[in-house]
Order: sequence, then structure tokens, then C-alpha cells
Amino acid sequence: MVGQVNHDISVQRVLRLAALVISLLLITGTSARNLYDLDTECPGVMGNRDLYEKVVRVCDDCSNIFRENDVGTRCRKECFFNVDFLWCVYATERHGDVEQLNRWMSILRAGRK
Repeated sequence: MVGQVNHDISVQRVLRLAALVISLLLITGTSARNLYDLDTECPGVMGNRDLYEKVVRVCDDCSNIFRENDVGTRCRKECFFNVDFLWCVYATERHGDVEQLNRWMSILRAGRK
């Protein structure tokens, strides 16, 4: 009986904590995408989220075209400075955007060693 009461209290605490975390995320407007951005390999993302969203869109579109789990991850690797990103640029028919994408990638990579 006592064990059941302690278990119920523990479950209630976990549920309250989960509700609090979810509420805070909703209040601050944090989405799953924003949480990913905090862990990105691009040091220049902070303050340049609009550029990041434009560049990452290439990877998202590429993932949708090929429907492979790791396409998006490979495309984003090393702050988009890889062969897979270039492959995705051409696969999504953004040939004319290469120069602009390179400028945005340079901004996002600023501060890398």
C-alpha cells in the first residue's frame, strides 16, 4: 500500500515536471526545429536564423525528394560544407542559387577554426 502511494506521488511529480517543461517551451515559442538549431555545427546561426532556414531548406527538399533517412543529416554536415550539400543543390534544381548559397554558408561558418 505504501509502495503504491509513493509510486503515485512519483508519477505525479514526473507529470507535473513534463507539463511545466512543455508549458515553458510553448510560452517561449521554442519548436523542435529551434532546439535542433542550438546543436548545429554552424557557429554563425545565432542572429542569422533566417539565412540558416534558407540554406537548410535545400537539405529538407532533398530529403523529401529522395526519402532517405540520412540525406538531411549528410547535407547539413560540417555546416553545409560538403559534397552532399552541393549534390542536393543540383538535385533540387537550384543551380542559379549556388553563389548566394555560398555567401550564406560563409556567414553561417563564421568563427569556425
